[in-house]
Amino acid sequence: MPINMPLFIKISLLWFCFFSLASQAELVSPPGTIVSFVGPNGSQNSQLLLTPASTLKVITATAAIKQLGADYRFNTQVSVKASPEGLHLRLHMRGDPSFTSHDLKSLLAQVTKGFGKKVASITIDEGVFSGHSRSQGQVWNDIGICFASPVSALNIDSNCVNGNLKPGELGQLSKLHVSDTQLLSIDNQITTVSREHQDCEQSLIVGDNNQYQLKGCINQNARMMPLRFSINDEQQYFTLKLRRVLRQLGVTYQGKISYRTQLSAYESTFSHRSVPLIDLVEFMLVESDNLTADSLFKTIAVEQQRAGSYQAASELVKQQLTELGLDLSYTALRDGSGLSRENLVSAELLYNLLELWLIDPDLTPLIDKLPVAGVSGTLKYRRSVTRPPLKAHIHAKSGYVNGVINLVGFIEKQGEMTPFVFMTNGVSLNEQQTKALRQRQIIHPVLGYERDWLKQQLAAIK
Repeated sequence: MPINMPLFIKISLLWFCFFSLASQAELVSPPGTIVSFVGPNGSQNSQLLLTPASTLKVITATAAIKQLGADYRFNTQVSVKASPEGLHLRLHMRGDPSFTSHDLKSLLAQVTKGFGKKVASITIDEGVFSGHSRSQGQVWNDIGICFASPVSALNIDSNCVNGNLKPGELGQLSKLHVSDTQLLSIDNQITTVSREHQDCEQSLIVGDNNQYQLKGCINQNARMMPLRFSINDEQQYFTLKLRRVLRQLGVTYQGKISYRTQLSAYESTFSHRSVPLIDLVEFMLVESDNLTADSLFKTIAVEQQRAGSYQAASELVKQQLTELGLDLSYTALRDGSGLSRENLVSAELLYNLLELWLIDPDLTPLIDKLPVAGVSGTLKYRRSVTRPPLKAHIHAKSGYVNGVINLVGFIEKQGEMTPFVFMTNGVSLNEQQTKALRQRQIIHPVLGYERDWLKQQLAAIK
């Protein structure tokens, strides 16, 4: 520092340096946590391969837009052949993740309007996807919960059934409500215990043919527990949905509903088209919808005349991103949702991908499809970003599984978007922190770290 500098300037600079160093020093990651980031203020551990969780959906969004195009639509068809015995129907399912019972009814109503209501046979083509309906490396005890619903050509109504659980009388079974008991059979064995009982847990045991059992206990003073059950027998579930729609349309078909993996179409066809892909991608990013992500992932392979499997899709996505100039030499992709714990991605790769979003005209619209801090989707209530100066200035995809808390996206400042990647793996809290967090006495230490890091990045943008 020059000796002829005025004293008040020297003091001001010293205080500035002190507070800058103090601000940097405050960013101490929680014990045992691996932190990897890239942002306008620098990077750390950016080449480490970490579990991405749902931040992997930015990869899926990129690949789907580049491969399928923003205007791509799923096309579900029914083909018809008339005969003296009645109509022969072939339903060609294509894994549309947005397909609903209402869509099925509208599609079949076109048939009954044009050909009548006498049906002789129904066969369903379910062969567009192949391999397992869940990816390699998914946590087995997530099966039965809607965020891990199976991905199938027969997707309908999110492959999910809602319910809730309430305490009953002391010593008696709890009160289970399921929105549709015909679709799922649940044996409720959860008992109601006193509020002093310390070790209440609930477990879901998944059986065959959409049959489940609930075991454990619930405290007498517990609040209603919302539940969302995933189906596990896609054919049985779809058959029930289809028979209901037929009855609503006045079709009394008692015959067998057959399933095939390869089925040509009859000459007369009727179609239901989904909303454009860009709208499906927005729903996937904002709501972090896993069914949409993995359906798109497999469809990328199908549209390249490959098997509609996780493995084939992974190979194609990696190839496609490599052609865009990204290095995926050591990246492990097991699915498009991030549910698999075997996915491994670096912060550097995700950052380079987001840089493409800024310059590629096909990808730039994706920036506006991300959740916005304190405003929408998974960032609406994320405690790290719900207050100024971050609120409404972070556009990002979150990622969370047990032990993982990630955030990937853009910082908006003066109308400009700057990419960032913030990843933490190995997240674990001690008993005191867990209790304080449950009672909302503290912000999660990782989210506190994330908030302070994002503030630094915002300040570093000129």
